[in-house]
Amino acid sequence: MKHVIRFLKSLLVVCLSLFSLITFKTVILHYTRTDGVAILGYHGVVSDEQKKTIYTNDPYKMSVSEFDEQMSYLAKNGYHSLSMDELYRYVEDKNYQLPKKSVVITFDDGYENVLTNAYPILQKYNLQATTFLIGKKVTSNLDGYLKLSDIQNDETMQFYSHSFDLHHKASGFDRKKIDVISLADIADDFQSNQGVIDQSYFAFPYGRTKAGIEEILQSYDVKLAFGYNQNRKMIREDNRYLLPRYFMFARMPFAYFTWLVS
Repeated sequence: MKHVIRFLKSLLVVCLSLFSLITFKTVILHYTRTDGVAILGYHGVVSDEQKKTIYTNDPYKMSVSEFDEQMSYLAKNGYHSLSMDELYRYVEDKNYQLPKKSVVITFDDGYENVLTNAYPILQKYNLQATTFLIGKKVTSNLDGYLKLSDIQNDETMQFYSHSFDLHHKASGFDRKKIDVISLADIADDFQSNQGVIDQSYFAFPYGRTKAGIEEILQSYDVKLAFGYNQNRKMIREDNRYLLPRYFMFARMPFAYFTWLVS
């Protein structure tokens, strides 16, 4: 029993040390990238009632009231939400200057509630966002996901690729499909998405990249690609094929939200 307690104490110390290091790194990166752009990575936005009764413990489903509070803060404090084309110009043109308070709003997976719940809020505050869609889900008419007929770019929402069918876990600890398939298989996935989803901008499923993938991205004319959960601002010098995004989780402390976009 003493050995078990000693082991658990040691494990706790290791976990606390890792948490402290990650927190320290996040804070340092935040304050050393004062000219960076916060790219916010959301998933679903559900009604307050659904959040209470169905998605209580789901960090990927944010309530309408919480999302509204965050967007209201951006609007009232003079933030400019960037389109993908604006962000690309910033990366390409070293002389191009963004508005001082710039932010990028993105959604992954293509949930239907992005249009029914998030879109009206974005419109209300005159903000714009990008949704990264999974091609196979879009073409399969699945309940809860956007359909091809929903994909219409306008001043509030633009749609780009989250792969055709790479968004799967693989066997083994923290393994994803992209980890276990070949580059040729990944190229086939991009080919399958041709004519389905605009691939000019691409968000890696689970934020997971793979060595050697840049050649594929270039061959399909991908301008920018995005990771996930790096939790730091992007700067112009970042790898354009793995730009960092913040994980926007449900029940995020509001002070943390205002800090990360500051």
